[in-house]
Amino acid sequence: MSGEFVADLEGMIRARAKTTSPLYQTILAGKATQRLLRTFVEQRWPIKSWWTRNLTGVASRVEDIALRRSLIENAYEEEFGALSHSKRHVETFEDFGRSVGVDPRTLATAAQFPETVAVVEHNKSACNDSHVHFTAGTASVLLLMEGQPPIADEQGRSMMAVMRDTYELPEWGYEFFKHHASTGAEGDGVSELEDEHTEPLRELLTRYCDTPQLQDQARASLQTAIELRHAHFDAILREAYDPAEPVFHYAG
Repeated sequence: MSGEFVADLEGMIRARAKTTSPLYQTILAGKATQRLLRTFVEQRWPIKSWWTRNLTGVASRVEDIALRRSLIENAYEEEFGALSHSKRHVETFEDFGRSVGVDPRTLATAAQFPETVAVVEHNKSACNDSHVHFTAGTASVLLLMEGQPPIADEQGRSMMAVMRDTYELPEWGYEFFKHHASTGAEGDGVSELEDEHTEPLRELLTRYCDTPQLQDQARASLQTAIELRHAHFDAILREAYDPAEPVFHYAG
């Protein structure tokens, strides 16, 4: 029964994957302007900067030590990049921002769209509020992030390949996408880190989200998160994209 429940959650995620969003479709199609990519960084950064705090908020309430360690290891990799021989993952996202013209020093104080704030607040509550069972945050924040289907165009080109080949970013500018946003068809669509981080979440949900009430809570939290996330994506595209503007290409 619990296995079917987790499969249902993953089906919800697949049905509204990032690639169903016009924002991601525009970026993957090679049509993004500099203004769109800059706004993408400015509005996605607040959510990414909370990621490890949301991870550890769930981890602190998980009794099983092996599952707790897997979440802490995930947070450790995010904060240090040591396991992937990279660096702090948010810093690689900031490097991406720098490659499209965003000064990383401005990100913490950049104005946030209401839709961005709504995603941040939902994620904080689901993962860190002691009155909300931790499986709600596991489903609606952690699994939603780590369990995304391939983020690739119709030809199977990954976000990393599009950033490298279409927008012509230098390697330091697309480093983030080596470990996030999935690989392309050549890697079965999911990066090694994402695959490693998803399996413990399935086990956690199978073990701890084990009553109809908890499953209803997790399912409702995930549905809310999906709706908020897509409203956030739509706001970025609506506020920052004009197809009359030139497509961005890195010029050094």
